[in-house]
Amino acid sequence: MTTWTTSLISRPTVLKLHQGEIPRAKMASEDAVRTRILNHMNKDHVYDSKLYLIHRLSYPKTLLLPSNPAKVQLSDIQTTHLTITVDDVAKEIPFDPPMASLSDSRVRLVEMTKQAEAALGVDRDMVSITPVYLPPRGIGEWTLLFTMLSCMYLLFIPSTLQPGGLLYSTILKDYPWIADAMHKQVWWGYWVLVSFHVGETLWFCFGVLGKFWEVPGVDIGTAALWTIDVAIHGFYALNKWKRMVRRQVKKNGKKDH
Repeated sequence: MTTWTTSLISRPTVLKLHQGEIPRAKMASEDAVRTRILNHMNKDHVYDSKLYLIHRLSYPKTLLLPSNPAKVQLSDIQTTHLTITVDDVAKEIPFDPPMASLSDSRVRLVEMTKQAEAALGVDRDMVSITPVYLPPRGIGEWTLLFTMLSCMYLLFIPSTLQPGGLLYSTILKDYPWIADAMHKQVWWGYWVLVSFHVGETLWFCFGVLGKFWEVPGVDIGTAALWTIDVAIHGFYALNKWKRMVRRQVKKNGKKDH
């Protein structure tokens, strides 16, 4: 009788103990996840924290530069918001919508990074590179440069193909019919070259250099050399710029989530 009574009394007590342990275990699990996220982000993804500040709180884009002295650290993350400390000043950025649990953090943070990069026109690769000019190399590139300069000379100074002109009187002196045929084609060649190369140069200045100007930054001399190169070579120079960027990225390495 005593044993049965004791069993009845102790059963609710045991149930209450178990009910109390469940939220405590959940809190411990959330704390472990939070600690892991903070350690990972502050070790490998300070770039992402800076992006959130720029995109969501209007910090200057130059915050992304490795040379920027500001100390940025992800100090807390909850299901409703994250807290980033900038030089010991805490800034909160809300999650919209809130997360169901901290286990959703990785997906949400990657999504926020992609949104910020798209809005700001930056990416992880370009932040720490140093744009440099690539001069012509090898016979092929020097030949291409000579050919393009020769074409420009013909198109902008077509009188060289007429009697008394430099080319007419020298290289083409025994081939006046070739000089005449070339002169007749100058008008359309001129407009084709001007249209394409001016368009490519404008696109490079505003679409490429404009994006790199503030982050990672391009010195005026390097920018001028690349602009001249694009004006002369057009599409080929644009590809060479991409090659330079790829080399710089490979040199610096890259971290992913």
